Amino acid sequence: MKKNLIIGLSLVLTFFVISCSLEPTIADEEEGFMETQDTKAMRQMVDGSYVLMSNYRYYGRNMIIAGEIRADNVFANGSSGRFVRWSNMNILNTDSDVGDLMRYAYSTVSNANLVIDLNMEEVEGEEADKNQILGEAYAVRAFAHFDLMRAFGQRYLNNGDDLGISYVKEFKVPENVARGSFDSNIADLKSDIADAIQYLEAGEESQFASSKTNFTLDAAYALQSRVGIYLKDYEYAYEGSSQIVDNYPITPEEDFVEYWKQQTPPAASIFELYQNTSDNNQGINGIANIYRGNSYGDVQVFGNILADAEFDASNDIRASQDMLGIDNGFRNIGKYPSMGTELGADNIKIFRIEEIVLNHAEALANGAGSGDALEYLNSIPENRGASTYSDASMENIIKERRKELMFEGFRFFDLARMGMDIRDMGEPLNNHGEISAGDDKFAFPIPQRELDTNKESVQNPGYGI
Repeated sequence: MKKNLIIGLSLVLTFFVISCSLEPTIADEEEGFMETQDTKAMRQMVDGSYVLMSNYRYYGRNMIIAGEIRADNVFANGSSGRFVRWSNMNILNTDSDVGDLMRYAYSTVSNANLVIDLNMEEVEGEEADKNQILGEAYAVRAFAHFDLMRAFGQRYLNNGDDLGISYVKEFKVPENVARGSFDSNIADLKSDIADAIQYLEAGEESQFASSKTNFTLDAAYALQSRVGIYLKDYEYAYEGSSQIVDNYPITPEEDFVEYWKQQTPPAASIFELYQNTSDNNQGINGIANIYRGNSYGDVQVFGNILADAEFDASNDIRASQDMLGIDNGFRNIGKYPSMGTELGADNIKIFRIEEIVLNHAEALANGAGSGDALEYLNSIPENRGASTYSDASMENIIKERRKELMFEGFRFFDLARMGMDIRDMGEPLNNHGEISAGDDKFAFPIPQRELDTNKESVQNPGYGI
């Protein structure tokens, strides 16, 4: 598989890039890592980004858990001691999982930047392949920075100064890179997405253009849609979602459970990170094991989830025993289901059409574009055996997002962007209690190692200096 083609730089970055800046000894070796400047080397470098992205320290676990365990779907039961501080919102700037999340996201960017920095006139290979891979690199860079912005940025804090993150756009960067404002981050983010779309359009004849295990033009539009929804920039979200929302089938109720078990990306998937049992396997550290593994299984579902999320418990496939099993309390059984000898073989669903449909409905409901928001909203419960809605209110859209996207890392960020409190869910074990909207705890602390390494970085409010 192509994801095995990881050359030296990927491995070096994995173990040695510890802040948003590169160690000089690594940067000085740039030419050596790209001695052969052709599309094969470009392909290997971007595939290295996907491997880093799928690592459990980033999107293979930690980023997804960051969007769930600080909200009202799940909590940490302390089975192995993992994510307890995240669960009770008592996170330290020395937390290793927070530090790893930042480190691996920036490492993902470093590979992409090496490709973006190439002089394409000197790269050998088909023009369509060069454009496709370059477009992927821009999309990867945007994707990782967007996650860093959501995790560490101050956009939705009451007491912050709207700081963003260090947006790194070069392979060789200074040791110290100041945090940009959130608005400057948005400008850089939108610029990268626009470049990604431009190059991916030019690369539509590439051999890689239709693969669902790398960024495609459709995946870049999906990213635009997600970014716009988080920022409540509904015209921007609509511009992205309208390009693809009607081009993919919603997974029907009878196929929903099986959808999550398939190694080959199903029809409703737009982009997945490839995983299998031997290559790029996160094993016991991956997302499946943290949800229900025998020795881990730390991330457990709140016992009142059916009533609190307002599931049609007797009909909705998402509330069935195949999806929400009872094993010493409710568990996520259906999403990332592989266990036993197949542990770690679940592809990570980055974009599936159901998210884009809900993004599109929200954009329409907030005055962007033209179309029937209610029709798009109801297309989800109609395919889940659930009751439909009488109006496309934001309350109903957020309610449906919770049910459809549960356990995929969206809930916390929906609460943040909507200015909603994190409620005390009544679970005495490692529950976060009541956290008011805009509290300092809505942003992760900047890791101490980053503060020590990058002298231009500053801590988020509420975490000391």
